[in-house]
Amino acid sequence: MRTSTRDRLVLPILLPVGILVAIAAILFAFSRILLSLPAGAATATALVVAFSIMVVAGVAASRTRGAASSLASMVGVIAGVAMLAGGIALLAFGAGEEEAPDGEGPGVVIALSASDIAFDQTSFRVPAGEPFAIDFDNRDAGIQHNVQIFDNPDFGGSPLFEGDLVTGPDTAMYEVDPLDPGTYYFNCVVHPQMQGTIETREGPPGGGGGGGGPTVGLSAQGIQFDASEIDLPAGTPATIHFENRDPVPHNVAIFTDDSLANVLFRGDLVTGPDVIDYPIPPLEPGTYYFHCDIHPSMNGTVGVSGERGEGPPEPASTATPSAP
Repeated sequence: MRTSTRDRLVLPILLPVGILVAIAAILFAFSRILLSLPAGAATATALVVAFSIMVVAGVAASRTRGAASSLASMVGVIAGVAMLAGGIALLAFGAGEEEAPDGEGPGVVIALSASDIAFDQTSFRVPAGEPFAIDFDNRDAGIQHNVQIFDNPDFGGSPLFEGDLVTGPDTAMYEVDPLDPGTYYFNCVVHPQMQGTIETREGPPGGGGGGGGPTVGLSAQGIQFDASEIDLPAGTPATIHFENRDPVPHNVAIFTDDSLANVLFRGDLVTGPDVIDYPIPPLEPGTYYFHCDIHPSMNGTVGVSGERGEGPPEPASTATPSAP
């Protein structure tokens, strides 16, 4: 090579560019190795390789004269150390478990609120042996509430779950570990008179049964329901097949009356166009009130006919099959 070519082209331009390309290729290849390893194995491998780079570079720098063979030997040694460290790390840490996708959480979310020193519902049902969440809304301004879960009606001993205190108005999402089949009891640590029960059993979530039985259709379009009255049979579970045709969220919530004092059922929010089947628990004969929680102007009545029972049912679950 001519001296002028080397001094004007190779040394000032091609050599630095070639070195950067080589470094980028090595880093990319090494990143593929690390990404293929479990987190613990990748960390161990990276530390070992970093230490080997320092050792090999120190040895190379201690020589009085550098050569291309020395650089190639250094790269080869580091590559061998990387492969060896990766293999040892795999044996030590194992393949590891696949991490759950971001955002994946409990499949069942219970909507529970506190207002005027009282919970808005006093019973709900969740699947046994599965984690669930309580979407807690404290609506009492300047007052603290929380949710504790016990395995006995006397609320004795240590709680199975104790949520952080929430000063209203504020919300919290409580994630509860799986519970065995049975009956559990919840209250507020600050106001023990605020109490309720949790039924855990095999099968889909809900309150008092719910789901199956006759199906009634209902749709929403133009921020209004297509019917102002829903007819359901008394004393038996039913299903509302709800179709939201609006590109905004709607749902169906059923109350004893338009005062919204007692919620009997609260369905998932659905952003249209989409459909969902709401499992409605058995209702006693009577007339009830339903609306959309997002657009209360969308409302109507639920007529429940059949043999008359003792009166309106106890408030049922607001358990939803997935987080809104």
